[in-house]
Amino acid sequence: MSPGQGKRKKPPKRGKGRGFVPASGYSRRTRYPNEAEVIGVVIRNLGARRMDVLCADQVKRVARIPGRFRRGYRITVNDVVLVEPWSDLAGDRGDITYRYRKNEIRPLSRRYKKELDQLEVEIPRVMDEEQR
Repeated sequence: MSPGQGKRKKPPKRGKGRGFVPASGYSRRTRYPNEAEVIGVVIRNLGARRMDVLCADQVKRVARIPGRFRRGYRITVNDVVLVEPWSDLAGDRGDITYRYRKNEIRPLSRRYKKELDQLEVEIPRVMDEEQR
């Protein structure tokens, strides 16, 4: 290099680990609840990382967002979430373990239609080719 020129920058690395932006048709695998989790809908935000959630088993729980998810999730009213209830001593409390995105609610409704109907969740429609 001649004097006066700085070092040449390396080109940015590409791939999933370095700011990967998926294509618009990219779909993520839908996460289904396990035995210890319940589907719920956020009713209201209580502040201090706590939410009122109406669960599919018709129990209203005060659910908190654990520290490991605090910055990763932006949870608002009417979001569909997975709640892991606490022990039997505190049956009206739980942890929010996952928030479903809009494109994940439709596949979830195929398997858990009865539960989502009880919670009155609005299932997004798929646009036809003519509507686009």
